[in-house]
Amino acid sequence: MTSQSVEISTSDKSWAVKAWILQTIAFVLTFGAPTVVAIVLLVHRTDPRWTGLPADTYRIAGWTAFPFAALALWVAHRWLGLTGAELGLRAGSRARAGFLGATGAGYLAIWLGLLGLGTFPEWVTGEDGNPLGAMSAWDGVTWSLRAGLVEETMLLALPMAIMLRLRWAWPAQLAVLMALRLPFHLYYGPAAILMVLVWCALLRYAYLRVRLIWPFIAAHILYDLNVAVIPVGPLRAAITLAMLVLGVIVFLSWWRDRGRHS
Repeated sequence: MTSQSVEISTSDKSWAVKAWILQTIAFVLTFGAPTVVAIVLLVHRTDPRWTGLPADTYRIAGWTAFPFAALALWVAHRWLGLTGAELGLRAGSRARAGFLGATGAGYLAIWLGLLGLGTFPEWVTGEDGNPLGAMSAWDGVTWSLRAGLVEETMLLALPMAIMLRLRWAWPAQLAVLMALRLPFHLYYGPAAILMVLVWCALLRYAYLRVRLIWPFIAAHILYDLNVAVIPVGPLRAAITLAMLVLGVIVFLSWWRDRGRHS
């Protein structure tokens, strides 16, 4: 019995080492370049408006994040044995609140996280001393797709699958999610810590009640499109109001049901 226990424990440790190696490599390949840029912006507090090789390198890193994220999920399935349900790619059971409700919850988590930024001074400014300007519509669309698809699979679905398999407690789960989400948001300055804390805490709570990553991908894409592509006006306001109301309703329903579900 003792030798069997030691064997199982050793196997678990070996799996954990492989899992975190994969998570680390996946992060470097998908968010290494944005992290470097964020640190530069954090230190200099001015948008350098890079051109030439630095700009091209950053652009290429953004596009390669898509295949690297897909490859990481494939390796997680084949090398780590994580199932599609564990990775949040398919529903293991019927998700409470439905797809649209979970999308609203994800949207609300992002909105509340970013709400705290308004209580801090703007950290990074353009070369002229003004806040960073808006991006083009094309850049806004590609940025939104990358944020939704890559961020949520690599920084929510994959680490949660690893930590749930290892049966980590919620404080450790939250700490890891924050550690992964914070580095490339450092350009917000000290406000990034508050933003990531609120965002990750709510996102983790919502994800554990759905165990499906697609609604949170949709919420992230919609949020970023709403702020980067859709112009200020009635449409943007309507989308924001509808998703926030839906998110509040869903979170309240989950809170009421907390005693009846594990």
